[in-house]
Amino acid sequence: MALQITETQGMFSVYGILNSANANNLNRHMQRFINPSNPVILNLEKLKSIDSSAAIVLKQMYQKAMRESSILSIIGTTNDAILPVLKETKTSFILSDDRI
Repeated sequence: MALQITETQGMFSVYGILNSANANNLNRHMQRFINPSNPVILNLEKLKSIDSSAAIVLKQMYQKAMRESSILSIIGTTNDAILPVLKETKTSFILSDDRI
């Protein structure tokens, strides 16, 4: 399944499988929108799966946003398809505790 990204009022929802083949595409796409004057929500609730490479890319995206004082909220704490990989790669800290 191809990766699909939809946007509604600043919330970007990601569908499909996020892996090493497409994670950098997501990163490049999101970098166009993440800046200090534009709060962004990245919704991972609908992802079918994620691999460790993609988890690292998400961590790097999150850390870059923090360094640049940008607001990037990543939601997905209820998606059981991605949580094991995020915990295994020690990247689950990027997930926001808030539910939108």
